[in-house]
Amino acid sequence: MDMTNTEKKLHITDLGCIRHHKPLFTKLSFQLKASDLLLVEGPNGSGKSSLLRLLTGISSPSEGEIYWQGNKIQHVQAEYRSNLHYIGHANGIKLGLTVIENLQLATHLSLSTAEPNYGDVLTQLQLSADKHTPATYLSAGQKRRLALAKLLLFPKILWILDEPLTALDVDTQALFLLHLATHLQNGGMSIISSHHPIHFKNVAVTTLRLKSC
Repeated sequence: MDMTNTEKKLHITDLGCIRHHKPLFTKLSFQLKASDLLLVEGPNGSGKSSLLRLLTGISSPSEGEIYWQGNKIQHVQAEYRSNLHYIGHANGIKLGLTVIENLQLATHLSLSTAEPNYGDVLTQLQLSADKHTPATYLSAGQKRRLALAKLLLFPKILWILDEPLTALDVDTQALFLLHLATHLQNGGMSIISSHHPIHFKNVAVTTLRLKSC
């Protein structure tokens, strides 16, 4: 899927966030266009996860605006979410469903009309042998791989990922970074949080560092 469309732009102006009567950050402004990667760094408690939740529209900012293609995201929610993959700390999988059932559910919720190649994705993520295993019995690394599977199942322009490398082994980290590079080369955009440095190859990175409050 070719996503090289310069009109697909995320624009943030003067964004602020208050949690439990405590300001996490204020007056954040930045924008992303095709092939851009923003790495959000900072210690635990600096507001990385809160920022990502604001950018998805799950939470509302205390100040500032978030625009998708020139429109406030609250005015174009359906369109914005149709262009967005979000993976948070909780993985977003159903523990009572098997691996393959989780993938089928993700496809259904995406409203994708394409028929995904589940077998290929399961093979890449080393989950083929566990495709009929309920997710509750998976290891932490397997659950994270299952969460990341939807990135490979169906393309979306904007990836917002909270600590995507958590619990992944070295090989799976390399696989993820390879797919991320391909996503960006095809005109996608991504915002990734991390409290550890991530070393990207052949990818231009803009870093936003949040300070501990």
